[in-house]
Amino acid sequence: MASARRRRPGFAVACTAKRPYITSMASNPLEIPDSGRSGAGRMRVILTVVAGLGFLAVAGAVFWLSEQQARKMQVGTPDFTAQTFSLTDQTGAVRTSADFAGTPVALFFGYTYCPDVCPMTLTLLANALDEVADRDIDTGPLQTVFITVDAARDTPAQLAAYLSLFDMKVTGLTGSAAQLVAVQAGFGAYAARVEEEDGVVLWDHTATVYLYDAAGAFAGTIVFNEPPEFVTEKLARLFADE
Repeated sequence: MASARRRRPGFAVACTAKRPYITSMASNPLEIPDSGRSGAGRMRVILTVVAGLGFLAVAGAVFWLSEQQARKMQVGTPDFTAQTFSLTDQTGAVRTSADFAGTPVALFFGYTYCPDVCPMTLTLLANALDEVADRDIDTGPLQTVFITVDAARDTPAQLAAYLSLFDMKVTGLTGSAAQLVAVQAGFGAYAARVEEEDGVVLWDHTATVYLYDAAGAFAGTIVFNEPPEFVTEKLARLFADE
């Protein structure tokens, strides 16, 4: 309050010494406008708090509804245990769907030459996992699986070089074009090769992370550009379901 009234140090003491009858703020007409400002300030604080609580309530409701819808959705997101595939990881080892049984899984379809969606999604996951770990939750059991849609360019060596750029544990999988198309169909994912006029090859593909609990049951999705706070909460709940 003192700074709002621009009161100089010692001013109140000096005035009291010279004019003993000015003993309260209420008796000083110069203080009345400041009282009004204080009331307005308090009202602004109250409105800000109310607005903030309202935003949190709406965000929480949206998060809950999206999760409920994702858990009810069956088309395109079958249980992980219902899938059978045999692909090659970034070390050259053959990996089957059975290798990922018994632990939660975050599955994403993409390709290493992706200019935006794939690196942004992997970075989002890495940051969210750090946030979950900060809550003293062991994120070690999670297996993040990156299945390429680009059989021609994404060799095991290319996957290894690309995934090493991200500060997280990721299993990259590749195979023949036919194998990859079969896996995409099994999970209800979409991918289409797009060659631009300048010869640059891109892939239009599903930009959703599929989440599965330790039992292999579908546990929700993470969509592209989803708020980081939502991603953190979804991953934390995935570990809670273990």
